[in-house]
Amino acid sequence: MFCYEIDHELKLVLPMLQDAEELYAAVRENLEQLKLWMPWATDTYSIIEARDFIKKNLFELAANGTFAVCVVLRQKIVGTIGLHNLNEANKSVQLGYWLAKGAQGKGIATRCSRVLMDYAFNDLNLNRVQINCNVENTKSRAIPERLGFKLEGVHRQVELLNDELKDWAVYAMLKEDWRKFNI
Repeated sequence: MFCYEIDHELKLVLPMLQDAEELYAAVRENLEQLKLWMPWATDTYSIIEARDFIKKNLFELAANGTFAVCVVLRQKIVGTIGLHNLNEANKSVQLGYWLAKGAQGKGIATRCSRVLMDYAFNDLNLNRVQINCNVENTKSRAIPERLGFKLEGVHRQVELLNDELKDWAVYAMLKEDWRKFNI
């Protein structure tokens, strides 16, 4: 099992099928806040969806090196973070995340994002990482802003969320900028 220790309390752990129950429980515990921003977070979210997420994740890891990991704080899953929608031809990927309400505001998403950014640029040899956030999600938008991403613009009505088309703030970091920002 892949496990990357950020510090003695915080780890990134590749979810396996045996983690589906805990992942499901974390989503259900945070469903009301997740429904505000995540199209997949619905009242019907089930253990089957948690298992399907893990299976798809393992397949993508084997196929192209992209993945999502569980954010584990003090031995408890408090969210996920991952690299998605790899575009090998253009050397780009998207970074996405969610955290439980109790784990927010502690710098956890920022620290975890740094780890995946280093992996994307150094191990996958990508040139661009993009983060898409609902324009109204100020907490999520704070992560790329804190990490030095550039706001490239707003994509209008790009995501169907709770029966409404919502806008995304699109942020990007290039490899050359990441190196300058992290010297």
